Amino acid sequence: MLNGALAHRYAQALFELAIEMSVLDQIDKELHDLAEIVAQNNELKVLLNHPNIEAETKKKVLAKILDDTVSDMTSHFVYLLIDRRRQNLLSLVQREFARLANEARNLIEAKVTSATALTPAQEEKLKEMIARSTGKNVRLLSEVNPTLIGGAKLQVGDRVMDGSITTALSKIRDELKKTSLKPQQEVGVN
Repeated sequence: MLNGALAHRYAQALFELAIEMSVLDQIDKELHDLAEIVAQNNELKVLLNHPNIEAETKKKVLAKILDDTVSDMTSHFVYLLIDRRRQNLLSLVQREFARLANEARNLIEAKVTSATALTPAQEEKLKEMIARSTGKNVRLLSEVNPTLIGGAKLQVGDRVMDGSITTALSKIRDELKKTSLKPQQEVGVN
């Protein structure tokens, strides 16, 4: 079975339990924080995914790291992943759980990358435009990337709108290369 399908099944089960127990926001945050800890700590990632390390050892290490900072539901869920040798799915499960949670909240995440920081008024206007077009509440994540020169890139779900100057210049450069390779007669020069 594909990892994505497995991650969806685990996330769906945890999501349904979190809804039933009215702890959706708490579990969402705990999973996010835990996945981030694992992603940032290479030694922990290697330990969790090492096939020759016993599941009990992995659980003990995680218990020390978590140190009562997560709910029993989250820790038992992660221990279940370890017992079933699916701990490598943690980040995929977390992303899928966040997607399900956002869907339940009628929330969509949008990421805007711009050459300079957007003002709060610009961010608010962008959120309003996205909310109108999607019919959902918007969580806007802003990022600054000076290599864009100007303009911005907007990603809403799997759609990307690129209005950066860097991309525009790249398209112009590609068009110029294509036309410069055509024979002079085709371009209109006699």
